[in-house]
Amino acid sequence: MRIRLDLHVHTTYSFDSTIEPAGLREICRKRGLDGVAVTDHDSLRGSLEFAAELPDLIIVPGSEIRSAEGEIIGLFLSEDVPPGLTAPETMRRIREQGGLVLMPHPFDIVKLRRMTSRRLEELRGEIDAIEALNGKPRWWLANRSAGRFAARFDLPVTAGSDAHKADHVGLLYTEMEEFADPTGFLASLRGASLHGGRYSPWASQLDRWKARLRK
Repeated sequence: MRIRLDLHVHTTYSFDSTIEPAGLREICRKRGLDGVAVTDHDSLRGSLEFAAELPDLIIVPGSEIRSAEGEIIGLFLSEDVPPGLTAPETMRRIREQGGLVLMPHPFDIVKLRRMTSRRLEELRGEIDAIEALNGKPRWWLANRSAGRFAARFDLPVTAGSDAHKADHVGLLYTEMEEFADPTGFLASLRGASLHGGRYSPWASQLDRWKARLRK
């Protein structure tokens, strides 16, 4: 059976997100999603707590980790990976706990802290998947470049909204076969289809400004 997952979602455990369990459940039902990957900034706590509160949804536990060389998503984590480490060390710690390494929005060249394409090539052996569809890259060709990179090195691809508010969840999603574990997830990605497209290149920045104003 095929399922629909938004593989890049932030919750209230990210400082710039407002998504709560009830809102996530409602939007998933509205958009026909079976679940999401919760990928809060430098924290696994949100994914674990949301999984406990939303047993009717598939919640892939993860975190978007701010390494010294750019953001790296770890999926199927069981403990936090600290920020600020080198990219290889961050990837090693993800893999050490049986997790998968996903590179989010790798070609959003407007980001100040991101890996160069040369560095991505150097580390491609440690990368499990590339986010080929992200909802908010500020460079309009970022998703296309990510897809080409993945095809060049035969890496599986994912789609994720990068949502920081409930209305954005599911605007992009990955349709794939059901899986039981990280190995099955990775195998299922090989036959996945990606849906949606870039919807708001400045949404993340606006969310951050609003979060700072609230504080």
